[in-house]
Amino acid sequence: MSVTETLPTTTPYPKKYTTPFILYPPALWENRIGHEFTRQYLALDETGQDFVLYLSVPFCRVRCLSCPYFIDLLSPRDTHHKERRYVDAVVADIRRWASYRRFQTGRLRAVYLGGGTGSVLSTANLRRIVEAIDTSFPHDPGIEITLEGNARDYDDEKLDYVVSSPISRVSLGVQSFNPDILKVIGSPHAAQESARVIRALTARGFENIQLDMMYNLPGHRRETWQEDLGHLRDLDIKHFTIYLYRIHEGTPQHKLMQIGRIPPLLDKESNYVKNMYLDVIDIAEDMGFRMYMFDHFAREGWENVYNDWTFRQSNVEILGVGPGAYGFVNNYRIGAKKDVEQYIATVGRGEHMVSAVSDQLTPRIRKERYVINLLQYLAVDFAEYERNFAARFLDDFGEPARRVVDRGLATIEGDRLVLTDLGKEWHMNVMLEFTNERFWQDTTALDHPHWAMNTPMVDLFAGDRADWLG
Repeated sequence: MSVTETLPTTTPYPKKYTTPFILYPPALWENRIGHEFTRQYLALDETGQDFVLYLSVPFCRVRCLSCPYFIDLLSPRDTHHKERRYVDAVVADIRRWASYRRFQTGRLRAVYLGGGTGSVLSTANLRRIVEAIDTSFPHDPGIEITLEGNARDYDDEKLDYVVSSPISRVSLGVQSFNPDILKVIGSPHAAQESARVIRALTARGFENIQLDMMYNLPGHRRETWQEDLGHLRDLDIKHFTIYLYRIHEGTPQHKLMQIGRIPPLLDKESNYVKNMYLDVIDIAEDMGFRMYMFDHFAREGWENVYNDWTFRQSNVEILGVGPGAYGFVNNYRIGAKKDVEQYIATVGRGEHMVSAVSDQLTPRIRKERYVINLLQYLAVDFAEYERNFAARFLDDFGEPARRVVDRGLATIEGDRLVLTDLGKEWHMNVMLEFTNERFWQDTTALDHPHWAMNTPMVDLFAGDRADWLG
């Protein structure tokens, strides 16, 4: 039965938080001791544990009109050999991280080559990075390695390499298959190119393809959105993720909207936009997909392994490599600013670039981080929590659990806290219920450098908790 048009009417909180990034704890501070932080605080000589690797490729061919993040625009001519110098530095950085006992004795569980645009690298340079990862860290055969990027970067040479390489998953930022919509948002993606690359990969026997799609774009109609979703069926992809289009203040798209060159976005709380979301639920169910994680849809067995290790496991570290990369090592959140030349110079000195750091997480903050991450999967399993922390979930989080149950946002089913349909609609607020009250109204972090996706969380926590949770 279709769920379209069946919209919850309850408003359990004063206002809804919708930015889809929870990076916890929120504050990062400027690292004022440079490489000494890596030496003194990351315990690199200790025995390691499971970890994932995020590698940042901080280049794009063009800047999308609504993109708020700093990137380097990489010219195909590349007269200053920036790409080669960046890859030289990344390979050296990988080898150096892999030389420490922490990563010699730990086990690499998944890899994400993102950006920027991971696929923008030449095939030769992409091969160099993948080989460095593959030969430097202990890992199981068939480890998931995701390459994120743009269909326009895939010529036959790159297609053949990806299919024959350790890369096992491709993520394409399609956004829409409608060329008129793509033109309005200034996207570098091309509808025909996306379909071409998907078909070329599947023809070569490569199936693990993930697509990013966007809705409520300027002038976006439900009929167009439904056509886009229909293409997913025709192309037989295994995984897709949806994003609500956002206009960020100060971007070219924001300025074009102010002068009336493009139509304004519809109110994201309008029934029209909500029904665009419900269209996804209908079509995904009809295609045999399930929403196993917020806004992530997959056929059974094709879920994102990198996310599973990153969010569902309590003791997994994140090694971030490259300018713009983030990490989580020895219970510190760390990040490197997106400055390619500084990164190259830092690695050239035999150092790691760590620009921003968190305080070390206490046992309580680790528990909060785990629950917040796990709620992206729609439920908290009490037995799993107890195995990880030797403590009972309801003993540690009874009060926020009671609040979300009393507001109709979750139910307790056996030994699990499970989000209701209303809880799924307000899921970011539900996550905020489990944050530490002492982080709120913290304005001290506003003037410190942040990894770009962390900024919304710092801005949020500078405000009053009651504004969002009542």
